[in-house]
Amino acid sequence: MKYYIDIKLLGDTEITLGFIWQKVYSEVHLALVRQKDNDEMIGLGLSLPNYNQSFPLGDTIRLFAQTKEELTALKIEERLKKFVDYLNIESIKEVPNDIKTYVTFSRKRFKSNAEIRRLAKRYAKRNNISEEEALAEYTLTEEKYTKLKEKNKLPFINIKSTSTNQFLKVFIEKKEMDKEEIGKFNTFGLSKTSTVPWF
Repeated sequence: MKYYIDIKLLGDTEITLGFIWQKVYSEVHLALVRQKDNDEMIGLGLSLPNYNQSFPLGDTIRLFAQTKEELTALKIEERLKKFVDYLNIESIKEVPNDIKTYVTFSRKRFKSNAEIRRLAKRYAKRNNISEEEALAEYTLTEEKYTKLKEKNKLPFINIKSTSTNQFLKVFIEKKEMDKEEIGKFNTFGLSKTSTVPWF
């Protein structure tokens, strides 16, 4: 990734940072959706430079691209003009040459109770056992309990689905990587394998 643009969110006493995050990130997501290829992927990656600081996601959305043109094509200023009082969009800049750390920001999904029950029911049918026995296979083992605790620690963004009108929580996990991995991102700007520079 060679270029980036920062969107700085400005919360105040009347409007919380979480509310601004929800509105702004929804618009960023829609802008990214318009850039998707035939595989539903994009060449732009998202970074959260203040991840897990005072507000879990920080106050800055950083978008990376290989070219200035990709960032310009987002028309991010136009998309976010209704939030002009609550954010500051900086100009497109070149990524510094001395980057030594790369990270991934990925969406982490967790199974809900309803999902666990559905899986247990299917497991029971496949293995010819009772649903109670199958459910015992999916109860809170130490590993699953640890994952649930981890879920409570991961920051998330509430996004309103344009297709169902329901809110969904997008849990975001950051991982440091040994080296840069160039690749594609989903329409949230996230990937488990493609990295973005960390600075």
